[in-house]
Amino acid sequence: MLAAVQPEDQEIERNARASLAAFILRARRVEEHSLARDRAALHRLARMEFRVQVTPSTGKATWIQEFPPEEQVESAAARVRPLILNDDPTHYGKALKALSYLLHASGAPEPVMKDLRGLKAEWAAIQPKGQAVRGYYMQVSNTDSGEFEQLTDNVLGFAWIYGDVVHADAERLAQTRKFGVKERFRAAVPLVAHIMMLTIGTLNFIRYTQQHGMVSGLDAAFDAEVVVTETTFRAEGQVFLSEPDSSGQPMTVPPIDQNLGDDWKPIHEVLGPPDPAPASPESP
Repeated sequence: MLAAVQPEDQEIERNARASLAAFILRARRVEEHSLARDRAALHRLARMEFRVQVTPSTGKATWIQEFPPEEQVESAAARVRPLILNDDPTHYGKALKALSYLLHASGAPEPVMKDLRGLKAEWAAIQPKGQAVRGYYMQVSNTDSGEFEQLTDNVLGFAWIYGDVVHADAERLAQTRKFGVKERFRAAVPLVAHIMMLTIGTLNFIRYTQQHGMVSGLDAAFDAEVVVTETTFRAEGQVFLSEPDSSGQPMTVPPIDQNLGDDWKPIHEVLGPPDPAPASPESP
């Protein structure tokens, strides 16, 4: 016996697809970012990898981290930021809730649901207001008083995102002022790279569920253009010029389906051919 699909269930399903589609569109912009072109390099950034150079004669060691230009990381941060903003339609939590509903409704197998729970746990670990250590913490000390101040890389990284980049969060900037923008940026790069990796991984998981028939109705979100790759714009047609109706007044342009009238002339008739170049004097 088949159960009838209730209108409220159809509405919930439509809303779930809409939430998932919003995430897909934003996630595809993240996927197309220049930092994501080399996935191995992005993975190294997310892992906070560094090199160590040792000088045996002195016993000193130098650890080196090489990061992309700040502008490139800044644009990447702007692309991922809506995904961690609770009120944004693209927020990861809305997308994962929607995906969970659609997968349950389609009877997705337990291994798929387990992977979904894993994704939820990974996203939940992204804490914009968290004080915990992601990879390291920094200390600055006052040699006169002996006092020191300590902050985690999570605090510093999100202070760069919300204080230096997408907002001017005065509280975050004040909290991290002693460490400066350089240390905020240093902490933010692995954070931004990690969110990018998690975004792309979630997008690929959604692709997998669609390809295997567990979710449907997302073709438009996957097919839509999401980035501009050609930045030279060309258009061909006819151009007409006319004198203004009166001094200081905007020109009245006839509707497309009406004749322009005698006051409008083709551009080539108004401007005419360029003046010929003057002939160079003949050599004696």
